[in-house]
Amino acid sequence: MTQRHKQIRLTACACSVLLALAVIILCNVLPLPKDLARFLVDKSPENGVNIYAAQNFMWIGFFWGLAELLVRYLFIKEQEHELTDGYLPENPEAILTANSMSQINRSVAEKHGSGTLAALVRLIAYQFQLSRSVGMCQSVLNAEVESRNADIDLGYNILRYIAWMLPTLGFIGTVWGILSALSVAAGMDPTDKALLPTVISSMSVAFWTTLLALIMSCIIMYLMHYIQGKEENYLNACSRYCLKNFINRLYEN
Repeated sequence: MTQRHKQIRLTACACSVLLALAVIILCNVLPLPKDLARFLVDKSPENGVNIYAAQNFMWIGFFWGLAELLVRYLFIKEQEHELTDGYLPENPEAILTANSMSQINRSVAEKHGSGTLAALVRLIAYQFQLSRSVGMCQSVLNAEVESRNADIDLGYNILRYIAWMLPTLGFIGTVWGILSALSVAAGMDPTDKALLPTVISSMSVAFWTTLLALIMSCIIMYLMHYIQGKEENYLNACSRYCLKNFINRLYEN
């Protein structure tokens, strides 16, 4: 990841926290229906704003995950054009020798190639200049693609943590809500007709935190698998491009 990409990622994370805080504030300020306010931020007419509500932390985690996914999506879209930039000759009858490697490197440099495909083309060209072996170039390409595929998978560790954290926060909020409901029930007269409705109301709100967390987690997981799939498909497309237009046209002279 380049310094520019790191800066974009940090900026996106900072914006995600600000956006989450804005949503939390709006949900507490706007005159939402009682049940919706309890569902989104655990706000009630009786207790007012709850700054320690599990939902608040869930919103921050949710927007953080969306920011990470957005950055990864933009990075992959930024590179996809390389497949049509013509780094390599696509004429079926073209033959590439060791003398062609300098021209290929110049073509990549002139088109300001800086993505995955450009890196793979440079790597194969350098390897062929050193070894003059098609088999060695094929092995290096396979090893590099495998390594980059592993890097893609590792890059989603933080998103897997977020997808796990959201339901966990929801369960914590639910347990806390149940404990609060039981605490309220303990302080009431067992013969009070309001006991059962009060306990049921408090416990139903407690389960809303888990419901919101599961919805957030489902969204994060869907987007995560979709974008990871796009990254892996792009890497496979780069590998096929190099195999078709580079490896299969190398001539050991």
